[in-house]
Amino acid sequence: MRVSTNMMNTTMYSAMVKSNVSYYETAAKMATGNRLLRPSDDPLAARAIQDLRHSENQINTYMDNLNNLESIFMSADSYLTQMNSICDRVTEIAINIGSGTASPEELEAYAAELEELNEALAMQFNGTSPTGFYMFGGNVTDEPPLVEETDPATGETTWVYKGDNGTRPVPVGEGTSIDAAFSPFDQLFGSGNDIFNTIDDTVEILRDPNATPEQIAQASDDLLTAVGDFQDAINMQLAELGGRMNMVDDMQLSHTDVLMFNQQLQGQFGDLDYAQAAMELTESAVALQAVQKTYLDMSQMNLFQMM
Repeated sequence: MRVSTNMMNTTMYSAMVKSNVSYYETAAKMATGNRLLRPSDDPLAARAIQDLRHSENQINTYMDNLNNLESIFMSADSYLTQMNSICDRVTEIAINIGSGTASPEELEAYAAELEELNEALAMQFNGTSPTGFYMFGGNVTDEPPLVEETDPATGETTWVYKGDNGTRPVPVGEGTSIDAAFSPFDQLFGSGNDIFNTIDDTVEILRDPNATPEQIAQASDDLLTAVGDFQDAINMQLAELGGRMNMVDDMQLSHTDVLMFNQQLQGQFGDLDYAQAAMELTESAVALQAVQKTYLDMSQMNLFQMM
């Protein structure tokens, strides 16, 4: 076999390029901390990392949903607690009215306070989430669930519930969802005996100069019944809300653990062993220097000198 000068140069040049690539790839790995610069470096590890990252993205989506639910539930808890407090005061007034000892001036003061309490209660009832949707209308989130409507025929104004009892399941895990909707009050409306209309009826009786003690006593009983039913609904919703919030906490902890384990696995597959890499870099540098020196020496010799 004839060995030409060009063949020798080509062989040495290829060896130098190979050593150069090895050196700079190792240096690039050390600069990035990644063992894999391209999937072909380790196809199995690259596929495992890709699957882990896909899982991580999905879990992060679930975590975002959980964080949003946590914010919504905290707002709901605040609204429900405020409504409960208002109802406590309405109960006190109803008892005082029913005692039969209140003077006309006191009855007027109670009527004025009930009006204010009704407006405050309606404001909490029509509370919105941190993202701006109405919370206590079930699936009806883009308009207030509680509105005042006036009958054009009679001119009578009543409170009307515009919500429904729908649900809004939010995915928080594989095959797991948590309801973001609240509709604890839909069964309390429709008969006109809900707390809002009952308060208005009570105010009207308290301000009627011709109202009899019996009518006032009946108004007190009706108000106590309405406020009791309303608080029962509130407390049931608070109990259910507590369960949802516990579920949010549990899912957040579970996903956090999975994310940490996921990161550890990605590190095992993709993180660089710096000690090993440093050794390989040194070896590559020595090899590159050797090839470069040999190539330089050979480039200054002719074929007869090499023989």
